[in-house]
Amino acid sequence: MMENQPKGKLPDERPPEKKGKVSWKSILGTIVVLVIVWQLVHVFTQSQGKHAGKAAPVSSKAAKPTPTPTVTLGGHRISAGGGPVIALNPGLVAPGGHVGVEGSGFARKSSVVVLLRSSRRGRANVVAHGHTSYSGTLSSGFTMPTSVTGTRATVIVQQPGGVQATAALVTPGGMGTAKIDGKAAGKPGNTVTVSATGFGPGEKVNVFWGRVSGTPAATLTTDGSGNISHASVKVGIAPVGPTTLVLVGAKTHTTATASYLMLGLYPTANSHPYAVQAGKSISFSGSGFAPSEPVLVYLNASSGTPALTATADSGGSFSVNFVVPFGLKGSQTLTSVGEQSRASVSSGFDVLPYHPSAQASTYGALPGTTLSFYAKGFAANEVVLVYAGGGQGSGGQLVTAFRVDAKGTAAAAGKYVVPSGVGPALIFNLVGQKSGGTAKAKVSITAASQPVTVPHQPKYVLPPSLGGKPPPSKKRQSPQPASSSP
Repeated sequence: MMENQPKGKLPDERPPEKKGKVSWKSILGTIVVLVIVWQLVHVFTQSQGKHAGKAAPVSSKAAKPTPTPTVTLGGHRISAGGGPVIALNPGLVAPGGHVGVEGSGFARKSSVVVLLRSSRRGRANVVAHGHTSYSGTLSSGFTMPTSVTGTRATVIVQQPGGVQATAALVTPGGMGTAKIDGKAAGKPGNTVTVSATGFGPGEKVNVFWGRVSGTPAATLTTDGSGNISHASVKVGIAPVGPTTLVLVGAKTHTTATASYLMLGLYPTANSHPYAVQAGKSISFSGSGFAPSEPVLVYLNASSGTPALTATADSGGSFSVNFVVPFGLKGSQTLTSVGEQSRASVSSGFDVLPYHPSAQASTYGALPGTTLSFYAKGFAANEVVLVYAGGGQGSGGQLVTAFRVDAKGTAAAAGKYVVPSGVGPALIFNLVGQKSGGTAKAKVSITAASQPVTVPHQPKYVLPPSLGGKPPPSKKRQSPQPASSSP
């Protein structure tokens, strides 16, 4: 049977594989060879670098520092470089309180120093020592010194080589104690005796009532031990009811408080004289307000624009003088309000009317007689308007006017010529232009024995000297250019 098989082929021989196919065994073998070659090259390169490093000369010039990369976050350009970072817990602590310091990014297993700088340019003092962990983290802390006087301080954690991390620390100052010796109740302007402890030696201490800012009501100074003993303090302005006396150290910011019961103010006010004519001076005074506070005085109101402003003295009293304006009639009310204490009181005064008197230069006159007038009881220096046949607004005609003196009097003032056809009497009304006071003067008219004709005077115009309008000015005509004849 073997003789029938083709020549050159064995019985179990398989047909040959195609040349284009690659087996997985060949691929695996190639990868192993490449890995072995890469390891040999890497070892050779490192050994050559070490020998080259020993032989290479060291440059005398320092290498330029690599700039810290930055990124934009929240619209701000910030550093993106790594480095140690610390966080404080708490970051707001009073002197004597504990501050925890947690950090990361330090060199692992190294010693660090914790420093505290109480001012921007001050010296940093060591407050703690610590060691970083295997991963470069830090957990430390310290007690806030009572000597720290600033409201802001800086914590610095420094490791060997000068690498450091910082964080801001805020301290409001320490807490002192204060007490009021004696009665802890009163009103602004009273005096209390205060004792306090816990401040800095020789420190200025500001005193406030019901607040901790603004202008202090007083400033005290501590002794060499930082204490205040039996100091007299004026009670300032605070809301009526339970309030607080607050002492704040100007340097250490130490704060001490004491309770106080603020009583209300009940001021009084009066005017002198109580009744007065317009145009005359009046004195208005008040008492019982807070010391040195502004006092607002309103006329017939309690708010809006004050008519007068005064300042109370150290005893809470004030006094102002003013001239009663024309136009006020009858009873008037003045309300005084303390600008800070808001204590208020109302008082008033009466405006008396003017009752002037007048007479003509003669009791009887013939047509053509020139009359003048005598008057008294008008307001000082006011203009008196003279109406014939009635008063202003009652059909009378303004016939003359004059000005009285500082005493409200006038003699032989004004001028009026009696016309024909009037009588048997003429009545003149004299009206004060500012005061509104009115006086009457009567003149009997006697008929002439012979016929006479005296015309009525032209309409009277109040001259500018008595407050009238000046006459219209005549416009000057510009001269016409002369024409030239050819």
